Amino acid sequence: MSWAQALGLNRPDRIRQTILLCVAALFLGYQGINAFVPNADMILATRVLAAGFYMALLYVYGSDAWLALKTATPKRSDFLVVGIWIGFASHFWQDVYSIVYRLAPSEWLLNAEIISPGVLLSAIAVVLHVSAPGAVDGTVPRRNRIALGAGVGFAMLLVGLLLVTRPDIRPFVDGLRPWIGDFWHTGGLPQSIHG
Repeated sequence: MSWAQALGLNRPDRIRQTILLCVAALFLGYQGINAFVPNADMILATRVLAAGFYMALLYVYGSDAWLALKTATPKRSDFLVVGIWIGFASHFWQDVYSIVYRLAPSEWLLNAEIISPGVLLSAIAVVLHVSAPGAVDGTVPRRNRIALGAGVGFAMLLVGLLLVTRPDIRPFVDGLRPWIGDFWHTGGLPQSIHG
């Protein structure tokens, strides 16, 4: 019996089993370390770990994404492949930025121009995913450009509202601190490393 069979990963519900196995391993590993390590270190560690996962995906999908980009008549699934690659490139970019900021916090770095392009890559990934209806088995994703338009419209409205009103949500966020701040009360690193 293989380890996959022992864990039940060969059953028809393999997606759910894989997710549950990942959640269990990550949760137990994280909490086992988090009970003794300050939050700042844990956040830095999770960012580095996630960046490693993203690098693996970028490598695995890289050649297929490049071939899809070069083809004159891409298949609908090519849109998904390139969208996946670009979406995770965005996540990787944001994690690298977060790691750099946590190791060298600085006011100018918090508002650096380099942040926005990395974030906006994910918007390109979404457009590629939504613009390829039926790419998987002729049914997934469903055609729903109305949802894309509504989402973009709502986001633009919210951007305008936030830029005009500049609400101070600090009291609300500070009220959440006991619930999301530091579950194990492990404290933190010296101020120079916080981000």
